Amino acid sequence: MTDEQLQKGEALRQKAGFGNVEFKKGYIEELPFKSENFDAVISNGVINLSAEKEKVFKEIGRVLKKGGKMAISDIVTEIQLTDSIIQNANLWAACIGGAMQQDLYKNAINDASMKVMKLIENSQYGFLTDSAKSASKKYGVKSISLLAQKG
Repeated sequence: MTDEQLQKGEALRQKAGFGNVEFKKGYIEELPFKSENFDAVISNGVINLSAEKEKVFKEIGRVLKKGGKMAISDIVTEIQLTDSIIQNANLWAACIGGAMQQDLYKNAINDASMKVMKLIENSQYGFLTDSAKSASKKYGVKSISLLAQKG
């Protein structure tokens, strides 16, 4: 998270009058919070940008209280991506290069003491560039929304 993102978030929080929202600078792989501190964690496409998704899910599992929920939207693949796609900076920026194969993604969540309760595909999501559209078609890259609960 950049300082500019923090400033924008804070301005939006103040404008909306949300007194129970707070922004903290940190890394998603090393959350700056105590263990078992939250009832819910939400994310919209951020986990996809991490090269250490297993670590991200373990951190989410760590900060969630027992019975806490994780609600996320992200990009996954049906087929494992090739190294040439994973190493392509343009496809990372298009949220494709960092996509994890869907079964491995669900396994990483389960390995982090959470259980996937619901997973739906967001079929209305579309990629914009030709290279992103091509990778999407070839590897089954898609948007999903997922609800998991900590056991």
